Amino acid sequence: MLYAVLGALLVAYIISVFARTAAQSWTWLDGWSVASLELVAVALCVYKGRVKRPGRSVPLVLGLGLLCWTLGDFVLTYESLGGKTPASPSGADVLYLLFYPLAYVAVVKSLQRALGRLARPNWLDGVVAGLGAAALCAAFAFHSIHHLTGGTTLSAAVNLAYPVGDLLMLLLVIGGTVLLAGRGSRQWYLQAAGLLVIVFGDTFNLVGSSGLATRFGNDVNAFAWPTAIYLISMSVWLPERRLDPLREQKVSSFFLPGVAAAAGLFILVAGTIHSISRVALWLAVATLLTVGVRLAISARSLRVLTEERNRQAHTDELTGLGNRRQLALILDLFFAEQANVLSDPRELAFLFVDLNHFKEINDSFGHPAGDELLRQIGPRLTKAVGSAGSVVRLGGDELAVVLMDADADVAVKVAERIITEIGEPFLLNKIRATVGASIGIALVPSNATDPSGLLWCADVAMYRAKLGNIPFVFYDQDIDGGEDQPNLLDELRIAVKEGDFVLHYQPQLDLKTGQILAVEALIRWPHAKLGLVPPMKFLPLAEDAGLMWPLTTWVLNEALAQCAAWRSSGRLLAVSVNVATTDLLEAEFLDLVKGLLTRYNLPGEAVVIEITETTIIKDFLRAQSVILGLRELGVVVSIDDFGAGFTSLAYLSSLAVGELKLDRAFITALNAEGRGRDLELVRATINLGHEMGLRVVAEGIEDVETLDLIGELGCDLAQGYFISRPSPASRLSFNSSEVMALAEPTTV
Repeated sequence: MLYAVLGALLVAYIISVFARTAAQSWTWLDGWSVASLELVAVALCVYKGRVKRPGRSVPLVLGLGLLCWTLGDFVLTYESLGGKTPASPSGADVLYLLFYPLAYVAVVKSLQRALGRLARPNWLDGVVAGLGAAALCAAFAFHSIHHLTGGTTLSAAVNLAYPVGDLLMLLLVIGGTVLLAGRGSRQWYLQAAGLLVIVFGDTFNLVGSSGLATRFGNDVNAFAWPTAIYLISMSVWLPERRLDPLREQKVSSFFLPGVAAAAGLFILVAGTIHSISRVALWLAVATLLTVGVRLAISARSLRVLTEERNRQAHTDELTGLGNRRQLALILDLFFAEQANVLSDPRELAFLFVDLNHFKEINDSFGHPAGDELLRQIGPRLTKAVGSAGSVVRLGGDELAVVLMDADADVAVKVAERIITEIGEPFLLNKIRATVGASIGIALVPSNATDPSGLLWCADVAMYRAKLGNIPFVFYDQDIDGGEDQPNLLDELRIAVKEGDFVLHYQPQLDLKTGQILAVEALIRWPHAKLGLVPPMKFLPLAEDAGLMWPLTTWVLNEALAQCAAWRSSGRLLAVSVNVATTDLLEAEFLDLVKGLLTRYNLPGEAVVIEITETTIIKDFLRAQSVILGLRELGVVVSIDDFGAGFTSLAYLSSLAVGELKLDRAFITALNAEGRGRDLELVRATINLGHEMGLRVVAEGIEDVETLDLIGELGCDLAQGYFISRPSPASRLSFNSSEVMALAEPTTV
């Protein structure tokens, strides 16, 4: 509202200026009234900066600069009372000239806020432009102004300061608009318009003071400054434009500083031919020196930027390790050198490292936890490899190690150190997590003679290590190579489609009665070349390929069919089946179990569904609902490998589970020296499980001492190689004494 009133008054004044004759000049209107209008606009500008918020310095500094000019108008009006001619320079000139440095600071701060940050070259661009403009003015205007005004040298210098200040302001406005490159807000453009009005007004004022005044020029000079102050004051109240981060940012141009530099060079050349003031020459020299500094900084910045971009192009951002480009560069250089070597080729060992159970970390705790694990694994691998080679991240949880001049023995030592380093627990947001690794090793020149062949050999070996649950293996031409190399994934897809699997069963001994009351169903894959493949060797591949649901469906169907056959023969056994995280959370899982129980006429207690702790964490509410649905069917849910995951017994209070299966690591620790703490931990877990009404199962029993000990601790069921190895249903014995007599007490 105030700006509307001020705008109406300003328009009325401009109309009066053009309507009056040259002789009609009134001090109360052209002096005091205009200065008062300016003072109100200045007050509004300063008032905008009263609130402590980002960017408040711009209206404050602008307001201070405008106040200096307004006070100058008051002083000039006072000095002109009675038709007097003010001295040149006058007190008003001091106030007027104070406006320029304050306005310069305000404009720079506006650009800083709009652009985020002005680099040193951008600051120097303004200095170059200012010095060049000053040099031009000094060269062509100083003597003319001095001559036309007939004043002193000080008077001429003051008159010169106005066009220099205006020209610098003009360059700042134009340069700032170029820097903003379409990102400028209405606030900036209105502020720039006000500054341009100042430039035009001062230009006509300079012409008028030089004796070349015109009626139009005098009129423009009369209303230029009140108009400019009004526009600049109003600009600070306009809302700022939000930046669009998705919009491509343009690079600022060096055109205007380049013109100023050319002007400085021109003045120096012209000074050798014609007489030019020393002030102009020194300003020209300063312009070119500043250009030199600017170019030196730009060259250094370009070098630093080039090095940084090169580093970023060859570095994995997450881990700080090298990336695929870095690996390609290393291998290309190595094999290019090898191509020129006729004898005694260099050796190289390449290790393809794939993390085990990394997917479970992401599923349980989210990708930020997985990223944190990868960040921690970088320094560990670098430490394990040392100066012997280079570590790169290929992507996801796949890494690679290049060992120069390394043979198989060196590769083995490094692989062992890597396995040890990765095997140490990781602290992820106060939670300890453990992963493993499978490593495939390929050698140059025995296995490959080019980069792609080397990666293929190591990749194939890595998959064989993963399937065989072996820490690391070397590429073997007889097993991995040739045209008959089995495509394990394709073969696994075919096996799942045709149900080409078998189930082995491992008995669970009731420690109170000494009877076999339950068995665990364990899937095996009879492979033509690899033999009978256990689950840990192919289930990770099945999970990555999205084959777990049909595989679980097959296992449940076969296990319940066998359970029904045993029960028909009078042996009332329960069958435990392991279910993957993704399968338990499938919408059709409950219907699948219910349908199979109906098909084979089995009660719910005939089936035990074993899940891991990570299943619960991934989607607790969904898991809770499914487990409750299974209990309503009479099915027992067992927490497998309890204690190896990341949950606690506190979760179990809200879950309808019926069994805890202690992780074999607890049982193995009972045989170690200094087992007192482990013994108490197992005892406390068993007691707490019983207090919650849960059945407790111990797996991994390898000797009679451990079997007797867990019996004394009150464990309900036990299974392990000492009791019985997994066997086909046709060869399974249910006589506990016979089972343990035939069992081989060897460790896995």
